[in-house]
Amino acid sequence: MFRLFNFVAYQLAWFACVLGAAHDLAWAGTLFAVAVAALHLALRRDPAELRLVVSAAAIGFLVDSALARAQFVEFASADWTGWAPIWMVSLWMAFATTLNHSLRWLASRPWVAALAGAIGGPLAYLAGAKLGALTLAAPTPALILIAGLWAVAMGLLSLLSGVRAGAASRRVPA
Repeated sequence: MFRLFNFVAYQLAWFACVLGAAHDLAWAGTLFAVAVAALHLALRRDPAELRLVVSAAAIGFLVDSALARAQFVEFASADWTGWAPIWMVSLWMAFATTLNHSLRWLASRPWVAALAGAIGGPLAYLAGAKLGALTLAAPTPALILIAGLWAVAMGLLSLLSGVRAGAASRRVPA
């Protein structure tokens, strides 16, 4: 039951962030995504989950800042031009809550996670662009770069989540 709640909560956070940014309400999406991550952390009370959320925020900031600095992606409602906006960082935080739960099958499988990132990352950014949350300067090269960056990010996050996946599955019902 928690996996379903986890999946739905993340999807709602994704739409809140993307639609919020597209309609100059990025703060609303940010607050919702942070609330999803905070509720998750409060329910799980696991320091490893907190480390995973913080790690995902840092990785996401680096990935999205690289895309913005290279001018492949322009984010709507960006606080600082050329850097990842806070709504995207909060979205990475909410995404991290899925890694040991609704996406637990990726834990300890970095190559599968990398492949999932290489496919899912560009699809998410393309959907975000269609909804008005971002602009892809040169769509094909941008999506190829996103695929590469997301493959690396997901491989790393899989390794970070997999470190504790065995213990978590025995301790906490998913």
